[in-house]
Amino acid sequence: MEYKHSLKSIAQFELKSWFGRIFKNKKCKLKKSHNYLHLGCGSNYIEGYINADFFTFSKIKFWKKRTVKIDWEVDLRYPLNCDDEVFDGVFMEHVLEHLYFDDAKNLLKELYRVLKKGAFIRITVPDLEKYVKFYNKNYDGYDAEAFKSKFKTGCDAISNLTQNYFHLSVWDYEKLQITLEEVGFNNVKKMEYGKSQDQKLLLDLQERAWETLYVEAQK
Repeated sequence: MEYKHSLKSIAQFELKSWFGRIFKNKKCKLKKSHNYLHLGCGSNYIEGYINADFFTFSKIKFWKKRTVKIDWEVDLRYPLNCDDEVFDGVFMEHVLEHLYFDDAKNLLKELYRVLKKGAFIRITVPDLEKYVKFYNKNYDGYDAEAFKSKFKTGCDAISNLTQNYFHLSVWDYEKLQITLEEVGFNNVKKMEYGKSQDQKLLLDLQERAWETLYVEAQK
């Protein structure tokens, strides 16, 4: 599937963002016990976590209803309406690639601010290294068969990574490590599907494992 931007869609998105930030930018409601943030949850709502995503407008007639259930409505390009050091962990699955690099770095700064000391952040993104390997017909060290089943050519794969799904940035481990360390995180580690330093952050969707880079860092 190909995704195309239009002036109309961009204008609608920015209008939703403006309206949401003015009228729906509520402070995050925290639980009495542990608070784990599932950021950019989409339709993958997980009980027991604070599920956050873009503003919804189901009660406004001139916008299509969105049935996605979320706990906290946000625009990740802007500061989070949340106190410092309140979260015990943060999980983001395929979120950063939907932001430009500067917006992504600003978001990571915000997440560093709201995480408790010693807490972990788990970030997953499409892995540029895997895509480049596939493009160069290097089929070692990753699930190359999954790539072959989804893309006719290496060009199709790179196009999917950089142009579909409203992707605005690409990431490999080196770039993500440097960005996390610049923000202030330490103990940045490349992880694997289903393995984490905090078991409550193991929320990975298996169907995305073939293309995904898993990284954790600690405050």
